Amino acid sequence: HKLSRPGRPATVPMVPVDVHGIAVGCSAHIGRYGYVASAPYTAPGARTPLVISWLDAEQLAAVDATEYPNYRRVLLPGGQYPMVMPSGERLRGAYLYVGERGVLMSPDGTERPLPGGGDQSALLTRLLAGSPRLRALLGPDPRAWVTRAGADLAVRRTGTRIFQEEGWALPQPDLLRCPEDGQPGEPGGPGGPGGAKSYDALSSPE
Repeated sequence: HKLSRPGRPATVPMVPVDVHGIAVGCSAHIGRYGYVASAPYTAPGARTPLVISWLDAEQLAAVDATEYPNYRRVLLPGGQYPMVMPSGERLRGAYLYVGERGVLMSPDGTERPLPGGGDQSALLTRLLAGSPRLRALLGPDPRAWVTRAGADLAVRRTGTRIFQEEGWALPQPDLLRCPEDGQPGEPGGPGGPGGAKSYDALSSPE
């Protein structure tokens, strides 16, 4: 998923980073183009390869605009979730966009989060097979799903609500409890994007 650290030049490339304790699943909402996007979740023992980028304030605001209100940008602490770059450097912290509605569990009732970032057609087929209500709203196949959901906000909201009512949404309270920028009622407060912090402000020293 998305990790970022502000305050470095825009020419700095994205860098791979191994993140401990985090895995990537499917956000429990239907996005604006009709697809089901990815979202992180806590997974003790996991070690997930992600990519980190250094963004200036304008770039960070542009990313925020694409993520809210379905995601919240939080400060992931490196002491609790170690982040290791190929050089061996451990990051003290990084921004992470966390799904407000949690991640999707398997429709078969195993309570195992569905993996994110895979074949979208296979994912939508699996979700349609698991819910007659979704089939009635978005079926019979992935093409119909994307066409209908992409064209109608009300359909996307109804499909997202069905995820919750089917019991498929696994909340991520630990991630959502990570600190946010700003104060309530201000830009950067809960539910809204915030400005960039310096690297040293991202987390407390380990």
